[in-house]
Parts: sequence; C-alpha cells; structure tokens
Amino acid sequence: MLISMNSMKEKIRSVNINERGQIVIPEDIRNDIGVKGGETLILIQKMGEVIIKKESDVLDTLESEESFWKILSAESMKGAWDKEDEVWDNIAKGG
Repeated sequence: MLISMNSMKEKIRSVNINERGQIVIPEDIRNDIGVKGGETLILIQKMGEVIIKKESDVLDTLESEESFWKILSAESMKGAWDKEDEVWDNIAKGG
C-alpha cells in the first residue's frame, strides 16, 4: 500500500517483517531520502514509535549541538570566572 501526500511530500508504506525481524525499505523511499546499500541507519525508539535516520544526519545534528553547547558553556564560564576572580581577589587582599 502506498499513500502519497504530494503537497507535504510524505509517503506512508506498509512493509512486512520476515522471521528474522528484517524489513525492506522500498526503493522509491530509499531514493527519496538518499540511502544506498551498505549505509548505516540509526533506529530511535521514542514513545512507542521507531524512527529511522541516516547515520550521517544524526552525526551532523550531534556536531551542531556540540558546537552550540561549547559556545553556551564558554559564555557561561565567562560569568563564572569573573565572579570567582572577584572572590580570589578579595581573599588575596585580605577581605
């Protein structure tokens, strides 16, 4: 069964699971999302659903998030170090 929602570019497909728990991702969907044989996919179980993502997309997202957290941490530490410097300056001055 194929249900296509052209305006949203979404497809709903039914696939069968074999005895070994394997599924086949239909060729048109593999082509649409750019998945080729031999690539690694990531399965995410979330709220009773399984989400399938390309490993490269997950790694790109993690790199973006890592950059975000590094920038946020650096900015947060600027304020923390300023306050800590004040404390040490007061101790050094005998305050």
